[in-house]
Amino acid sequence: MEFEEGEFGDLEFGEKSAEIGVDYMIYGDVLVFDTTYRTNKYNLICAPFVGANNHRQNVMFGFAFISNEKTESFEWLFEVFTKSMEGKTPVTVFTDQDLAIASALEKVFPKARHRLCLWNLYQNAVSHFGKLKGDKVFNDLFNKCMSGCSNEGQFEECWSFMISTYCLQDNSWFRRLYGIREKWSTAFNKDFFSTGTVTSQRSESTNHSIGFKAKPTTSLSEFYNGAFKQALNRWRNTEKMRDFQCSKAIPNSTIPLTGFLKHASEVYTLTREFYCVFCYFHRVLVSGLGSIGFYFQKYWFLAVCWVLIFL
Repeated sequence: MEFEEGEFGDLEFGEKSAEIGVDYMIYGDVLVFDTTYRTNKYNLICAPFVGANNHRQNVMFGFAFISNEKTESFEWLFEVFTKSMEGKTPVTVFTDQDLAIASALEKVFPKARHRLCLWNLYQNAVSHFGKLKGDKVFNDLFNKCMSGCSNEGQFEECWSFMISTYCLQDNSWFRRLYGIREKWSTAFNKDFFSTGTVTSQRSESTNHSIGFKAKPTTSLSEFYNGAFKQALNRWRNTEKMRDFQCSKAIPNSTIPLTGFLKHASEVYTLTREFYCVFCYFHRVLVSGLGSIGFYFQKYWFLAVCWVLIFL
């Protein structure tokens, strides 16, 4: 802890356990760093370091309290975080639009891809929409530019149409936003690892989970032993439950699972994306069989089995 003129300086206040260290080694390629949250009686900024596990659920890597948002403070914080995690650096970092954070990331994590959280971006964007805030067509176009374009060409076409339709060519805020388009539009994130999730869910869920039990009068020790540990335990319990469910469940199949389908169902996490791929290969396999057989058997009378075949 550092003190300057009787006030709090930068304060690292987190938990570094073996379990958190293992989580970061496995899931730390993508890091979400959020500084929009203040709930403590010292009015310090709470900055969680969050990622996503194999179930696409939040996983906590640590958190910090800082008193200011200067570039030097963020540089110090990122260096301390990296040192505590045995030097491992992220591949992709999601943050808000803070310029000090961007400068610190460029210095401490020069090889990391810096992306902007869509939730924070949209909250900021709405304040610049003016009369267009209530225009559904405009909002749909802006949302498409953020996350609805599958490639850069589609983004450019959609953005140009939106700007020309609403005469925003001379709007300085939209010009600046376009200048950093590779940091926020999902059309520009096809060439690097980002867990494939909507980043807004990370920040929003983290703030909600931690803030659920915290108040403006909460002290640092109360925050750590209360809100933080409760959120951490909830996330860990949810992960353990999903791990157990995946270890016992298998995808629905109209044919006995053999070969690569059986292997895939055993080694992959049963996410929605996995089910889509599994069902596709399942349909291809079934269509090549020429017939489908269903086996019926009463669990209390194993000696009798009925077979129903569709040609």
